[in-house]
Amino acid sequence: MSDNKGQTVFLSVIGIATLLVAIIGATFAYFTTTMSGNSADVVAKTGTVGKVNFTAQALNLEKMLPGKTSEEKEVTVTLGTSDFDVDYICNLEVTGNEVVDMFLNVTGENAVADSNDKRLPIVKYATFDEDGTTELTPAGTAQKIKIAEGTLRSGETKTMKYSITFKETGTDQNAQQGMRFNATVSCGLESADGVYYNDANPSGTTTPPTAQ
Repeated sequence: MSDNKGQTVFLSVIGIATLLVAIIGATFAYFTTTMSGNSADVVAKTGTVGKVNFTAQALNLEKMLPGKTSEEKEVTVTLGTSDFDVDYICNLEVTGNEVVDMFLNVTGENAVADSNDKRLPIVKYATFDEDGTTELTPAGTAQKIKIAEGTLRSGETKTMKYSITFKETGTDQNAQQGMRFNATVSCGLESADGVYYNDANPSGTTTPPTAQ
């Protein structure tokens, strides 16, 4: 009797194990699915900052007498095709001047009002030994005077004019006979080091970017 019971239990265990193997062995199936929806295109393009060009007409006067005003000379500044506006400045840089009564005149687009009828600074010339090459005293520091300042839009041109006057004072000006004057007119961006454009400064900044 005991043997039959043991055999029954053994057979039951074998049967359950066989059933489990059958079930597990038959359930190595898996599910798959598909995805549908609407795609979206991503397109980006960086902006361009146009090139700034300028043309300044030269001025050359000799043997000026008191009361003489030069003819007006043009300065034009143009921005090429650009997605952004660009700020510019034009300067008259006095590199040497011995004429006490020399004055600047400016007119036209974006001319700086403070530079009109402005007495030009004295800037000494270097002196040399008799051999003409040995410098005895250095030249004075060149002085810049802003004569125009403004903003250019894409494809835009701005024009201003400048001239100089040796003013007559009504007093003895003999000491100014034979004196020299030299200057240069040029235009550029806000800084000789460049102007930097980014999202925080779409109109440009003279502060260089720093690494983050």
